[in-house]
Amino acid sequence: MEKTDRENIKSVVCGTYKTDFDLDGRIIEYDDGFLKMTGYERSQLDSGEVTFFSLIPPEIKEDYFSTLDALRQIDGGTLEHNIVTADGGRLGVICIGRNNISENGHKCADITISDISAYRTISKQYERTKAEMVAISDNFPGGLAVYSVSHGTIDLISTNTEYYRLTGLTAVSERSDHCALVTDQEAERFKQAFFCCAEDKQPFTLDLRFKPDGRWVRITGRYFATEPDGSVLLHCSLADITDKVVKEKLLVKQNLCFKMISENTEETFFDYDTENDRVVTTSKKLRLISRDGVFNGMLRDRLVEKYLHPDDVELYYSTWDKAVRTEGKGTLEFRTRAYDDEYRWHKMVYVSVCGDDGKVANVYGMVYSIDHLKTMKNKIANDRREIERLTNRDRVTELYNRTAFKSVVAEILRESFDPNECFALVYSDINDFSYVNENYGYEAGDRMLRSFAMIVCGCSASLAACRIYSDYFVSLFKAHDREQLIQEISMHNNEFSAAQKLRYPHSDFQISTGVYFFHSADDDVAVAIDNANLARRSIKGASDIPCGVYTERMRKKRSHDQTIASEIWTAIKTGAIELFLQPKFDLVTRKMIGAEALTRWRNPDGSYKLPYEFIEVLEEVGYITHVDMYIYEQVLKCLKRWKLEGKQLIPISVNFSRRHNSDPAFVTKVTELAEIYGVDKRLIELEITESCFTQDVKNLYTNMRRLREQGFRIDIDDFGTGYSSLSVLIDAPVDIVKVDKVFIDNIGTSELSRDYVSHICRLIQSTRKDIIFEGVETEEQARILASGGHTMAQGWLFDKAIPVEEFDKKYM
Repeated sequence: MEKTDRENIKSVVCGTYKTDFDLDGRIIEYDDGFLKMTGYERSQLDSGEVTFFSLIPPEIKEDYFSTLDALRQIDGGTLEHNIVTADGGRLGVICIGRNNISENGHKCADITISDISAYRTISKQYERTKAEMVAISDNFPGGLAVYSVSHGTIDLISTNTEYYRLTGLTAVSERSDHCALVTDQEAERFKQAFFCCAEDKQPFTLDLRFKPDGRWVRITGRYFATEPDGSVLLHCSLADITDKVVKEKLLVKQNLCFKMISENTEETFFDYDTENDRVVTTSKKLRLISRDGVFNGMLRDRLVEKYLHPDDVELYYSTWDKAVRTEGKGTLEFRTRAYDDEYRWHKMVYVSVCGDDGKVANVYGMVYSIDHLKTMKNKIANDRREIERLTNRDRVTELYNRTAFKSVVAEILRESFDPNECFALVYSDINDFSYVNENYGYEAGDRMLRSFAMIVCGCSASLAACRIYSDYFVSLFKAHDREQLIQEISMHNNEFSAAQKLRYPHSDFQISTGVYFFHSADDDVAVAIDNANLARRSIKGASDIPCGVYTERMRKKRSHDQTIASEIWTAIKTGAIELFLQPKFDLVTRKMIGAEALTRWRNPDGSYKLPYEFIEVLEEVGYITHVDMYIYEQVLKCLKRWKLEGKQLIPISVNFSRRHNSDPAFVTKVTELAEIYGVDKRLIELEITESCFTQDVKNLYTNMRRLREQGFRIDIDDFGTGYSSLSVLIDAPVDIVKVDKVFIDNIGTSELSRDYVSHICRLIQSTRKDIIFEGVETEEQARILASGGHTMAQGWLFDKAIPVEEFDKKYM
């Protein structure tokens, strides 16, 4: 193999990426290997300019997507094809894909690609070499033939003119039964020699008498190649040995041609004379040492030893010892030192021939390089291991990914589950992990993830661990009882928190953990993960509880949540999701000055689900954004109708979940809908809860500023109940602050409460933001607020949230 071929093989790289088919094939994750192979820029991938579908060349799209559809019906598979690189070229790859469902329910695929262009180049070189050998055979001074052996048949593929003269066949009859060339007694030897050579790839020599004119012919055959369909090609030479003189002349010509062939290939042919311990070789390189290619004392003086790899010396000489003592065939693979002091792999194929005394007289054979095959096999093996690692392991922590973890846990339970011991699925996440990424960078975040992974793996109770995504981890624990297992969890959680406290003294990173205890080896691992996650969410934020344990109550809640999530789309389509309006009033004049849009879900019997029964569920599964936009559109329709009816328009506030903040098109959607319905944007107030200000504040502020630039007003809802700082009041682009009812519940009876509200309001007013109070339920509360100079409020003192039709009759 040429040096450049070896370099091509060694330069093969792997890459991985993840595509979201529900986002039009957007590439949502990728590694450096993928960028190196394709040449694309990160900005092209992150912006969606380059997607999964951009990688598929137009000329193969129809066949490719037909195959892809079949693979997506199962868990995934392997496909060889070309991909489009950044320069518009084509790169040959082996693609291994696995389907999965992301946390947000999108259909995704994890894909690993491996560059195989070097392998294709080598295949083309092989085809050229084969063609050159065919050209040489036309000038061979004897009969040459290439046979195909397959499924018990022997077919002639190609031959030269001398072959026809020796066999008596013609081009018309060459496809006939070749066993008919010899006597019936020798036909079996003829077939056996071909079939054995095809099977064990060892050369053979037969002296047979041909029927046409009774001449004796010596057939020498050797393995040539294996075709893609599995058939084996044998290269055979035929020599007429009837006349000794003719035989000698023919052998001379054959040797000359044989020499020509050997000097134009990497193969070295040799003849070892056991009596004289002498080897004759055709190698041009060895002739630089010995001009005539003859080496005496080959075994006695161990001439080759200094070139052999130390690990191969014993095997090399033990093989030769067998060859000179026992008639038969054999092979040997060994390494020799090359000019660059690196070792290269070679293979020796030989046959030992006995003389008249029954002892081995000569050993004939050839030596050829298999270094490229070894390199390729090692590369393929390494690539497979790397592909398996990339497919089964998390890139950051080297823990299992979700798919591999489920298989590993299922196998452990199947082989080791013991009802007398405690097996549990432990689901953990790092509270406030985003704080590290946002303030110290993603590398610091990765270090924290690796730190937690090391602690989990180092726990004596841990059998297997997995990073689900982001800062969410799942592990399989085993202990004698539940108490011991929970103690282990508490210990490694505290160990992690203490370590992070040393690194970040002004922080307090805690772990929220949920536990599901396996009842049998047949428990579904995916369900166990969901159950443990449900238990984790049940104690999220409760630092005094070491972990949440999955209970029957949680099972019922999950069943309820699943029902809510499955019915929401039908509810929207059938109009069961309704718009209610709660009026806002001037505390002094008691006139209605606006309204808040609220969501109600009507049951088939006419009753309504309370907001706490479905809002939180929809928030968790991500469907809340669709409900928000639906209610917003109902508000726009209402305002448009009032405008057409000539009624006095009032501003309406609409609640929007924090999940909208991750939608880059959110501002555009809100703006375009208002323009479609022809509604003045100043009549729309977007309510954002205070808890939104704890995550991705920079992006949130950008969206808020863009909305205000369009004419919308922004409200902070439930102010004072979250964890935001005074900086929210100072920096946030907000127009109105809605003070939560918890602050005014006791102002009628508590002077301390009144003072507290007064201080809060002075802070808000100092930032030039309007104030509205929610949850005003008594005249005393309204009087105190009005006496403090406050004018806007809403609550049951004035009216509750009512259907739009009732609101029309009552206030419009």
